[in-house]
Amino acid sequence: IGKGDQYDPKFLKIAPNNKMPAIIDPDGPDAQIHGTSTFDGQRLWVAWDRPDAGSNFDVWLAAFGCDGAPVVAPVEMTATDDNELDPALAVSGDRILVAWTSDNGQGSNNLDIRYRVVGLDGVPVTGVQELAATRAGVPVTGNALNPQLAPTADGWVLAGSWGHDDATAFQAFAVRIDRDGVVQGEAIDAELDPMTGQTAVDVAVDGSTIHLAWQEDTTTSTAPSAHGVVVGGPTTALGDPGARPSVAAGPWFAWDTDGSDVVLRPPGGADVSLGLTGLNISPRLARHGDDVALAWMEQASGGRFAINVARVDASGQLGAVRRLSTEGAPSVYPIDLTLVDATHAVVVYQDGTSPAFRVKAEWITLE
Repeated sequence: IGKGDQYDPKFLKIAPNNKMPAIIDPDGPDAQIHGTSTFDGQRLWVAWDRPDAGSNFDVWLAAFGCDGAPVVAPVEMTATDDNELDPALAVSGDRILVAWTSDNGQGSNNLDIRYRVVGLDGVPVTGVQELAATRAGVPVTGNALNPQLAPTADGWVLAGSWGHDDATAFQAFAVRIDRDGVVQGEAIDAELDPMTGQTAVDVAVDGSTIHLAWQEDTTTSTAPSAHGVVVGGPTTALGDPGARPSVAAGPWFAWDTDGSDVVLRPPGGADVSLGLTGLNISPRLARHGDDVALAWMEQASGGRFAINVARVDASGQLGAVRRLSTEGAPSVYPIDLTLVDATHAVVVYQDGTSPAFRVKAEWITLE
């Protein structure tokens, strides 16, 4: 426990499998960012951005055992000199989908979503593919960015933001992909609204039901609002102001109030404000079976943030809050939460001062 840390003694219990933060890529260069993770039942997989020899980034992937020991050494997923950013990961069966945003720097349509299917041995099953989907039989063109993934019984749902012929700003979308990396069916619009820009998209799946959440910005508002939808059903207003929403199967929703607090909405329940003080942002939900956990960032000083994690009961009330070892996480990069089982979780985050950022993973036990 660091000097000055304050804990309620009844929550002070150090489990044998707690680990100090592990640097995911200790042999790689500084400026590692955009860490994300998933669990395949035995190993934790982490993807992140590592700077290349020029001025761009590549996406790398590695796997670790539950003791934090490396199992699959870091391997590059990308295959071009483009700027490859914002990776996302999800496991379906014996395969992993790795997706990211690619910026080729060429003209106005410079952003694409690319992806690759990888086996659980870390060996790629497919080459790098560029997302190609149709809407009403017509290929979708234009910019696409910030993919998020959710596993299904036979593949994945990929969601993100992209340009739309009937809107002047990015719109939230989803598309199904099978385990061979082939797009299934047509693109699905979350809620086409030409008057808003829809970003910070998140996705979760219950059986055949797709849940989406996103942040909306308009030219007439000073703060964003958060929204959610069961694809094929009506859109649900989450928070106004509301930003950086997260969704988990149920559906569970969480968002921050774009200034201070974090709000939870359990399945079929009333909103639960955490009643936080200071600046609290970027909530991340994770679910394993019936167990749910929440992580969020809390301002420590300036642009440096601490990270808190807690179990959540069925009504949206938090259990004991665990504070991670860092108070230097930069808020401009996301955190990621993976719930391994009922009490064990991993948080992946960026730590340090620019440009010496390092992606770290912290294994924790939740009360």
